[in-house]
Amino acid sequence: MLSYSKSALVGAILEDLAYGLYFSYFLQGLHTIFGRKKRGNFPIRLLITSLILFFLITLRMVLDNKFVVTAFTYDPITPYAADIYMQGFGNGAMFRTGTYVALTIVADIFIVYRVYAIWSGSIFAAAVPSVLAIADIVTGGLFIQAIRELAAGDSPDGKNVATHAIVFYSFTLALNVISSFLISLRIYITKRQVEDIAGGTSLLDLTTTMTILIESAVLYSAALIAMIVPTALGDNVQFCLLSVMPSIIGIAFSLIIVRIGAGLSPASSTGPNSTLQFARSAPTTATSQFDTTDASTSGHDSMIQVHLSPGSQRSREMSSISERATTNGGDKENV
Repeated sequence: MLSYSKSALVGAILEDLAYGLYFSYFLQGLHTIFGRKKRGNFPIRLLITSLILFFLITLRMVLDNKFVVTAFTYDPITPYAADIYMQGFGNGAMFRTGTYVALTIVADIFIVYRVYAIWSGSIFAAAVPSVLAIADIVTGGLFIQAIRELAAGDSPDGKNVATHAIVFYSFTLALNVISSFLISLRIYITKRQVEDIAGGTSLLDLTTTMTILIESAVLYSAALIAMIVPTALGDNVQFCLLSVMPSIIGIAFSLIIVRIGAGLSPASSTGPNSTLQFARSAPTTATSQFDTTDASTSGHDSMIQVHLSPGSQRSREMSSISERATTNGGDKENV
């Protein structure tokens, strides 16, 4: 089994690699967000969320690297000096833990808002995730307190600390699993509504599946499960996974932010109402995750825009119907 010092060293290396990947997605998200500003629709909430996540993830990475470098270099003569230094704990350990807890809370609040937005501003849909987010804040505070009470030489995965960590991780996991289910359900219901309006046309299943996986932050939930198992077993591998978690959180939510900023998300960040667009044209093309084509409509280009009201699954509002003949015999319909 890895010692605490070795797991911290391996974790710092993996964290740096994961941070590089996250940073590329962060830059892509900023590019998408400021691209919308040029079109006169600046998503300020997305920008604030991205910057907060970036600050906390970067801060955690810097603190972890400083912690590891100092531990392995401050006393090169004394045997096991790194383990002795790392088990000294103190304000440094509490501050690193507090950074991760704060990052988790920001991510939880963001996913709760996604549930609220995708369900067209439904407070009922966001009720359970909101309660779990509050529980996460409370247990996160208790987790930090348990780290603060560690004495020099204590095991970092002692019973008291491990218990608080597992409870905190479990509430976070429960929040993300329930939110993932609610988001997936909403996307599935919306897909069926669009299929009905399109006359039973089968939409792009692969694209819909990717939409569900990205929007529901499944990557984050899977990483939480992978971290809870070694924590419960008392294996120091947990510290390797814990070091990578901030970047995984950043990647998972940056993917969502990019989709929202690009207008590909089923729910825009600018309001709770959900608008889906899909097109039928020849040759076959797809303009969004819910786009579909019909090759049988040769010579015709039909755009159908569907506004889904928040109240009922079957309710629809048709915005306008117009037909215009073109010089080549084509026509265009807006529904």
